[in-house]
Amino acid sequence: MPSVLGNFCMKAIINSPFHPLLGENFAIITFEGRKSGRQYSTPVNVAHVDGMWTVVSMRERTWWQNLRGGRKAQLRVAGQLVQVRGEVVEDRAEVLTALHNYFSQYPGFARYFDIHLGSDGQPVIEELESAADGRVLIRLRPDTTT
Repeated sequence: MPSVLGNFCMKAIINSPFHPLLGENFAIITFEGRKSGRQYSTPVNVAHVDGMWTVVSMRERTWWQNLRGGRKAQLRVAGQLVQVRGEVVEDRAEVLTALHNYFSQYPGFARYFDIHLGSDGQPVIEELESAADGRVLIRLRPDTTT
C-alpha cells in the first residue's frame, strides 16, 4: 500500500519543475469521486502507447472505480496537463493480454510486479497469470470533447 508521505513526495515532484527527474512514466491523475463528488489526486505509473496512457492498478485499491464508463479525469504527465477519459479493463483474459503487451513494450516494469523475463525476453507466463489475478488495467485516452 502506498504511503501518504510517499504519495505526497511524488505529487510534489511531478507538479514541480523537477518532474523530468522522474521521467515520463510517472503522472498524477485527478478525478471526481463517483459518490462524493470530491476531487482526488493520486500518483500513478503510466505507459504511453498509441496516443493513450495505460495504468495498471491492484484490484484491491479503489480509486480506479471512479473512471468506469469513460469518466473524465486530468493527467499531469511530463509537465503537461491533459484531459482524459478512463476505460477500466477488469476481465482477467483482457488484463492478461494487456499485461503481456505492456511488459513486452516495457520489460523494465516487470520487476515491479515480481515478474521475471524468460531467455526470449518475454514475461514468464505463470507469473504473468498470477499478476493478472489481482490487477486491473486503466486506459486513459485524450478527451477530445469540449
